[in-house]
Amino acid sequence: MSWLRKVFGGKDDLAPSAPLDLDVEQRKEQLLRLEGVLDRLVEVMKDNQTRMANPAWKERMAEYRRLSGESYRLRAGGFTREQLLDLAFEIRPVFGGELPEDVRVVEPLQTQLLEAAAEIQGVLPGERPGG
Repeated sequence: MSWLRKVFGGKDDLAPSAPLDLDVEQRKEQLLRLEGVLDRLVEVMKDNQTRMANPAWKERMAEYRRLSGESYRLRAGGFTREQLLDLAFEIRPVFGGELPEDVRVVEPLQTQLLEAAAEIQGVLPGERPGG
């Protein structure tokens, strides 16, 4: 590892950051919100008969179901900061860019989904480096 420090300027920037003492209750609320948005989004997507024939649409629904299950699993069983970040970084919008007219109904939920993922990525005011 010392050769990496030399290559990248000799600083210890490559060292992992100190773990945080998580605000578990607030994080569980965030996970519950994320799970709820994912579940609602899947329901809205399922109601779109035009897109249901599209394999990519079905795959995105399956992805959202899996992420909802992962959110539930973490909320029910405990989690680390890394697990929260892994989950949050897996969240993708239904569509990037301008939504086609036939799927605009998902836009509010897509926005809520991306906001919920961004909240999970942030550090909460009560969280501090711990050990």
